[in-house]
Amino acid sequence: MDDYVLFKFRSIDKYLLKSLVHSEIYFARPNRLNDPFDCRVDIRQSLENAISKSSSPTKERLEQLRGLSDFLDKVQSDIAAMGVCSFSLALENPLLWAHYADAHKGICLTYHFSEQFFYENADHILGIVQVDYEINPLSEWFVESGATIRDFDEFGISLIKKALTVKSKPWKYEEEIRILKKEDGSYAIGKEHLVQVCFGLETPETDINLIRRLLDQDGYEVQLCRISRRDDADFGLKTVEI
Repeated sequence: MDDYVLFKFRSIDKYLLKSLVHSEIYFARPNRLNDPFDCRVDIRQSLENAISKSSSPTKERLEQLRGLSDFLDKVQSDIAAMGVCSFSLALENPLLWAHYADAHKGICLTYHFSEQFFYENADHILGIVQVDYEINPLSEWFVESGATIRDFDEFGISLIKKALTVKSKPWKYEEEIRILKKEDGSYAIGKEHLVQVCFGLETPETDINLIRRLLDQDGYEVQLCRISRRDDADFGLKTVEI
């Protein structure tokens, strides 16, 4: 079974504290994400683009899918109500610290999930999928994969997962991976899944002490570290245990 080590960059605010107290991760609806295209690619238009770029027999199969207008509308509607929890596969990326951890004044939470976690929570969680960064990733999926899936249920689930995990190329620096849930909102997980807390270059000592006390009081067993400057590079970062 695969294990996943995922990094979540956060500001230190009341929402972070609540998530730690209740051992929760939060799944956002697509309309709450910071990119208006994220999880909101027009499925029908992507299919039309795929048809225009394909040839037989793929084109004929995609044209059959075009006729499933009610189904495609239902998938688009379902996606809008689902929840996405975003993580990164990179810890020492300066852009992520700047953009998502309050300009290095926040923290990065490291989570560990085994494949078993997703089996045990399958009633709520659709799975974990790495984000695909391309110019037309959903259109390409229709041509390369969607047209070959014959099982109707499998096609629907695969389309939903793909539509929730495609972004344009400029976002590639995030190295994002997502846990997908059937609805939005907070979701409780075991404390054992949080394995490390890393503070930024500019995290105030008062905030570091606050987080340390909270983790101790709530029974977490985590490694604590802090981002530091590398001595052998002008802009490099390194992780140092504290």
